[in-house]
Amino acid sequence: MNKKRNVIRNKPIPEAFMGKVYLDPTYDPAFKELFDNEDALKDFLNGVLELEGDEMIKELRFRFEKPIEFRVPQRKKVIFDIFAMTGSGRFLNIEMQRLEHDYFIDRTILYKAFLVIKGRKEMEESAEFKALQKYEQEKRRYQLPETISVWICDFDLPDAKGEYWDEWALYSKHAVRNGMAVPLSKKNKYIFLSVPNFTKSADEVKGSAEVWLYLLNHARDGGELPDFGSEIVEEALDRIRVENADDKLLEAQEHDMTTKEDYECWAAGKIIAAEEAATAKATANAISVFEELGASPEQIAEAKARLAAKSSSALK
Repeated sequence: MNKKRNVIRNKPIPEAFMGKVYLDPTYDPAFKELFDNEDALKDFLNGVLELEGDEMIKELRFRFEKPIEFRVPQRKKVIFDIFAMTGSGRFLNIEMQRLEHDYFIDRTILYKAFLVIKGRKEMEESAEFKALQKYEQEKRRYQLPETISVWICDFDLPDAKGEYWDEWALYSKHAVRNGMAVPLSKKNKYIFLSVPNFTKSADEVKGSAEVWLYLLNHARDGGELPDFGSEIVEEALDRIRVENADDKLLEAQEHDMTTKEDYECWAAGKIIAAEEAATAKATANAISVFEELGASPEQIAEAKARLAAKSSSALK
């Protein structure tokens, strides 16, 4: 049942959302609205981590767009889409990734490194750790908390083409060779989910992880979605209904659909590839792709100028 909010809107709904029931949650503003609730995020994570019974997450603290910064020795900062901590000491980073770009795998490793360091720092500063005896603290000098990176991808998975779920961990080559591929540490895990590769119908969906994947994949279709008999899901869907969105959310969503850091990273790789080819055909193809993706006139003009200059230089 649609629970309409008393939304005060001073501007008309942008044309991009006319005829749509929901905002597309693969874009950051709607993604945050969808999961801006402890129960919703717990339900998603319990499904993704395959936790049942007493193992299910009971307490969860989370923050959107959490900046993590260190000096190594220069200052370096990354911003997690969602940084979460469970009551049992797990640390999680959940990322919604729309575009696959050059060095995507490197990026996942870099983010995980920051997550591990952040988790270790949080663990050291916890009341439980500080209450330990001096020798017990020294014994745990290199102890790490459990850290899990969840990447929700709106494209094919890096090493599992056609699949909608993949997991990475650290393995011994010797163990793999001998058919004993058990992770060296259960504390280190990557989970990759492909939204477009999840093609199950609503009737085929089983478990909470598949419910959320279904919503992520089909909210952009335009029509009503089932709530799967879950009040948590029903409330999450109401949060991303176009008719329930205020001016701020609609403006943020519209802006994010045209200007995106991931798009810029992806576009940079395409521009460089076209520059290296330095042919009129490559230039035309690159510009065509930008236009299809809804790049702004300014971005297209800048790309054309760079490609034209590079092509002219290559022909001299």
